[in-house]
Amino acid sequence: MSLTNFITEKVILPVSDIITGQSVNKYFKFLMKSKNWTRAELDNFQNQRLKMIIQHAYQQVPYYHDLFNSLNLKPEDIQSKEDLQKLPILTKAIIKKEGIDRFTAKNISSKKVVDGFSSGSTGEPLFFKITKESYSMAIAANLRGWYSMGYRLGDKFVKVSVNPRSSFIKRLQDKMTNNLYLPSNPMTNERLEHILEKIERFKPKVIRWYSDPLIILAELKNDNATKFKHIPDSINTTGNILSPNDRKFIEEAFQCKIFDSYGCEGNSPVFECVTHDCYHSAEEYGISEILNHDENVTDKGVGRLISTDLWNYAHPFIRYDTQDLIEIDDEKCKCGSNHLKVKRILGRENEVLLMPSGRKFIVHDFTGFF
Repeated sequence: MSLTNFITEKVILPVSDIITGQSVNKYFKFLMKSKNWTRAELDNFQNQRLKMIIQHAYQQVPYYHDLFNSLNLKPEDIQSKEDLQKLPILTKAIIKKEGIDRFTAKNISSKKVVDGFSSGSTGEPLFFKITKESYSMAIAANLRGWYSMGYRLGDKFVKVSVNPRSSFIKRLQDKMTNNLYLPSNPMTNERLEHILEKIERFKPKVIRWYSDPLIILAELKNDNATKFKHIPDSINTTGNILSPNDRKFIEEAFQCKIFDSYGCEGNSPVFECVTHDCYHSAEEYGISEILNHDENVTDKGVGRLISTDLWNYAHPFIRYDTQDLIEIDDEKCKCGSNHLKVKRILGRENEVLLMPSGRKFIVHDFTGFF
């Protein structure tokens, strides 16, 4: 660990939490220990958190209070993950029909929440509230995933995204964490070449972007191989399906390995395993149920991902239909992890729209527009 890594991890991260009112450092330390938990320890932790959020939802969230009463259920009837099947599936349509206020807890101070929204990759974005504690836990879970691919706090990384940084706090965090944030719009060849030039000068250890535009960036890098020579240690992709062919093309262009990741509202962060054979879900954050074609919970094969968020007390997501299909495996991973083993993520396949002017659009551009 370099001096920069040490200072960023031991000083800057804790100070950043104090400034923002978050708890990333606290939960990151917790998650670095829990990654070695047994299956029984994971199940016990999930069941304890589940009972807590069910009790809270019944007492403080109008929708769940009325739902339990209509089903003649009491919070005590939900004691374990298996008991979740007593409750109906929650959909985005139900949330929009009922109204966001019906899902917002009455006892959470506005000082303890931040605004959240879905990516919109499966349709219209959903806006909701997230507690800072939940937000911190999710960041810590993703940070654990980054550590598994060799990254350490303080290492240079480039994050490319749709919109420019508007928040002073975010820009300050970028500076303190050695992050070069690059907006991708308008996505023209000139802009993409500009991104490659920035990467070449900054020389990051990690590049993070959506997989779709990374394919185009890889093509441009191949066409200018003598100009853009920097080789990062790894690439983190997110937001879209990463096909085997696209993975191979991007990895060959940048001469490094990809670690894919997946996330959505109400769901545990999912990060690619060091074996590159599967993904692992951060089950300390939430419960994942996989429903097969018969709508039964299964521990193997392809199914619909139903998620229960164990941390977001501002807007509980209980048995939430993510609208994504994943494939899971009940065999223990070669890496030794006991966390949920995800073989494939089958949702969120998108196209790139090419305009006559040469400008390109991905689905996340339209999320920003609308």
